[in-house]
Amino acid sequence: YSRVCAQAGWRTPEEGPRMGNCYAPAALPSSDGVMGNNTSTRIERAEKTGVLVLQKQVPPLTKIPDRVLALGSLRTLDLNTNAISRIGPSMGELGKGLTMLTLTHNKLAELDPAISQLVKLEMLDVRHNKLAKLPREIGGCTRLKKLHLDANVLTELPPEIGALGGLTLLTASENRLASLPDEVGQLGSLVELDLTNNALLLLPDAMGGCKRLRWLKVRGNAELGALPVPLLVDTALDRVEVDDRLLGGDGLLSGEGSDVYNERRKALVDKEVATKMQGGDLKFST
Repeated sequence: YSRVCAQAGWRTPEEGPRMGNCYAPAALPSSDGVMGNNTSTRIERAEKTGVLVLQKQVPPLTKIPDRVLALGSLRTLDLNTNAISRIGPSMGELGKGLTMLTLTHNKLAELDPAISQLVKLEMLDVRHNKLAKLPREIGGCTRLKKLHLDANVLTELPPEIGALGGLTLLTASENRLASLPDEVGQLGSLVELDLTNNALLLLPDAMGGCKRLRWLKVRGNAELGALPVPLLVDTALDRVEVDDRLLGGDGLLSGEGSDVYNERRKALVDKEVATKMQGGDLKFST
């Protein structure tokens, strides 16, 4: 962690006040993008390391500074906890080498279609913003492995999400999703899907195509009907988090197809118990 702090340009304990696990920079950019000395140092280092962290700026950033957009070698950019409300076509200027982009806790109302130009992006985190929809161009980010959309105001996901065939983790809890497109069933690498606290009524039968899906979270969808049979039978699902009304008296899923899932669930529990008895820990790989 200290190496990451050094790359980001944070000061040592002797030089300044503590900020979380690191220390506050000597000077911070103003909201109009004017750079302080320490932030300029971070950017200079980022030109060499490919890592830039500009989180919790004082005053908060309202846009991505031009000097950041001019960096052509960034692999990781973290702008969480600022006040960025819009990133226009300039998003595409972040570079074709960017693999991780964190924009959590900002004020984003939309993502620009230029996001499709981030062709090497593997992780996108836009939790805790004001996004009402995703651009169709998100389907151009075909190398995405992890996509975090929690705590926005999304009412739907675009069909183009099905183009993200390498996605292993998709979290979209705390939104307003009433349905999912059938194209979600094209996410053949998906292992974990979090849809907690939405407004879902039904999940599509096409989700049976998510062959590697193991963990599904759908608690807090008050009117969600029974889970589709293909989802329970044709996937690797062995962990489902649902409201109690979808469970039988034995605490297991009830309804058609549930017996196949319940067998997998019992096998997983037995394996977890055996692993813990041997002093190990069972974890999912996402």
